[in-house]
Amino acid sequence: MRVVVQKYGGSSVSTAEKMRAVAAKVVEAVRRGHPVVVVVSAMGDSTDNLLELAREVGPGLSARELDMLLATGETVSAALLSLAVQSLGEKAVALSATQCGIITNGVHSNARILEVRPGRIKRELAGGAVVVVPGFQGVTEQQEITTLGRGGSDTSAVALAAALGAEGCEIYTDVEAVYSADPRLVPDAVALAELCAGEMQELAWHGAQVLKAEAVEFASTNGVAILVRSAFADGPGTVVSPAPAEPDGFRPRRPEVAGVTGRKDVVRLGLRASALSGPQRDEIFAAVSKYDLIFGGLAGDGGDGELFISNLEAADPEIFSAEFAARFGGAVELTEGLGAVSLVGFGLGSRPAALLDALRVLEEERVPLVKSFTGRESLTFVIPRPLVDGSVRRLHRVFIGGRGPASQPDAPFNPGN
Repeated sequence: MRVVVQKYGGSSVSTAEKMRAVAAKVVEAVRRGHPVVVVVSAMGDSTDNLLELAREVGPGLSARELDMLLATGETVSAALLSLAVQSLGEKAVALSATQCGIITNGVHSNARILEVRPGRIKRELAGGAVVVVPGFQGVTEQQEITTLGRGGSDTSAVALAAALGAEGCEIYTDVEAVYSADPRLVPDAVALAELCAGEMQELAWHGAQVLKAEAVEFASTNGVAILVRSAFADGPGTVVSPAPAEPDGFRPRRPEVAGVTGRKDVVRLGLRASALSGPQRDEIFAAVSKYDLIFGGLAGDGGDGELFISNLEAADPEIFSAEFAARFGGAVELTEGLGAVSLVGFGLGSRPAALLDALRVLEEERVPLVKSFTGRESLTFVIPRPLVDGSVRRLHRVFIGGRGPASQPDAPFNPGN
């Protein structure tokens, strides 16, 4: 039987009772004959609590020591889940990222996985054990502990699935599927039965919290299918295929707009022309290199440029902004308080009519437009942060509101059943 890789988010393991329920689901898969690898996030809000504790200790937080601290949350979850599985009569072992061979680069707090060396995992599986892995963490070639950024446990799970040749990767979360918008914000959001990796990556990149964009990229590159489903309810979930499926005969036309997303973590860096030449340019780019670059535009004729970055990975966004402004104040203009709304759909960026319709909606709502960007599968509009939620609701109502439930995929990926 091919290996099943399951990932459980922090809300799924936030209490001892939920931990036991997850252990029962894992044991079900084992007793159906599957070798199982489980990736877990930290319990509930423990990562945020650890970060807050670090802030109370003192200012000037070291990224290296923060990684050492924050990685403990997932380690606790892995050990507790392994104990819970053992209590149900199955063999289980919790391994650290180092023992699992999850090798990353050296960017603390936002590292990328370079390689997985799964020898120890394979030996434990061959011995009949469930292998429980702490997500979100890795180790450099120099044995430095790193973390993968918010949502990094998704990337851990997909990387392990690829390295182990798993049929796919099951992501268990607190929602029943990927929706056309955040259902807490848009009550009539539609559950999506199937997405291609390009659509899911754009949804994740532009604010959907269900999957980390890097994990979807990893899955697409390595041919890993992902199933997103609820940890608390039985349902088909959403299949994310590595690439658009080749139709065998007629298939219904895909909806033009699959989803609408919003994010509220955007900072604009306006770069003076003088800052884009010489050593100061390198200093500026080095200063922002660990933050996600959402969009960028650099003039090629000696003109001004701009970068739009996410400050989610900043330990303290206010301190980050103050220090950045003090260091590069003459060369860089910071604009905070920004967000973005995006429409996502297969090939959407090549449809000018959709862009014009979206602009018309924002104009009718008198939403100031800071910048717009077109991607292959998306249209994105940078706007003031307080207007993000209302714009998501309005765009969803116009582009998706009347659509019924999405059709089910032809052959749902479900290796654990």
